Amino acid sequence: MHVSHEHFEKLTFEIARAILAELPPDLRAEAETVILDIVAEPTAQQAEKWDRNILGLYEGVPLVARLADSVILQPDRITLFQQPLQAIARTEVELCHHIRRTLIHELGHFFGFDEAELHERGWG
Repeated sequence: MHVSHEHFEKLTFEIARAILAELPPDLRAEAETVILDIVAEPTAQQAEKWDRNILGLYEGVPLVARLADSVILQPDRITLFQQPLQAIARTEVELCHHIRRTLIHELGHFFGFDEAELHERGWG
């Protein structure tokens, strides 16, 4: 399934707003500080480290790992990879499902869940 970058971006930000609206206010305030990027595909370095078919990536310091006096030099960032997400979807409805699931998964990392915990919760 292929959509334009602009349409993919529109879908992603609509889904992200809906996910944020579902969070309790204190968690929403934290999650709203995370930068959301959309790129076509992973860089060579990301593909080598993770997988060239990676759907999304959280980069930052999870909330549970921060200390009260921590200085965060780089903002937290979630990146979604448009081409791998489109490759696993046959319809726009499926694409939206995969975007939502990927955003929730990466937000889970931001909140401090590891891969095993995310899979246990059905967010893997």
